[in-house]
Amino acid sequence: MKNFLATLALTLCLLTSSAQATDAEYLLNNAELYPTFTGDPYCDEAVARTLAAITYDGMSTYEKVLACYNYLVDTCSYGDNVLRLDFPEDNGTARAYGILTGHVGACDDYSCAFAALTRAIGLNCYTVYGLTARASGGMTGHIWCVIAIDGVEYVFDPQIDDNIGAGTYYRFCVTYDETPGSYENSEVRWGYFEPFY
Repeated sequence: MKNFLATLALTLCLLTSSAQATDAEYLLNNAELYPTFTGDPYCDEAVARTLAAITYDGMSTYEKVLACYNYLVDTCSYGDNVLRLDFPEDNGTARAYGILTGHVGACDDYSCAFAALTRAIGLNCYTVYGLTARASGGMTGHIWCVIAIDGVEYVFDPQIDDNIGAGTYYRFCVTYDETPGSYENSEVRWGYFEPFY
């Protein structure tokens, strides 16, 4: 009976992940694209270099976004993004540049890099500040990304998925309703990456 229940749980998990991937694929592949760059030559060069290394012209939007997400989860680690200090201001471009170049950063660095990469692809991605659930219970301050598609906000949180473990997509293209109790009091993180409109 234990084996049956374990197999059933794994099957449901795989079906849920597959359905979620299909929904994300449809949403991202049908989103209108408006490629946008930061305007900072150092950050834009790091974004272009990263995208050239992990994407190619024949990829769908979904595949490109997933490549960006996986890149951050696979190559970055949590820590102090000291390269951001090379910039005169502690803003979104400094944080994106720092983690794309040094591969170390906190939640705001992961989010700024993801926003810079996906905005260059053309998606309306921006950073959001609020509270997220801690594994040990309670809530803590956190910054994550949202991509707005047809008036709906979809959460992308590569730093949390990196914490959970590589290969997990609990916070990839999900609505707040699909992650109950995970986020509270979200608001745009001004000075980092803001919505297009």
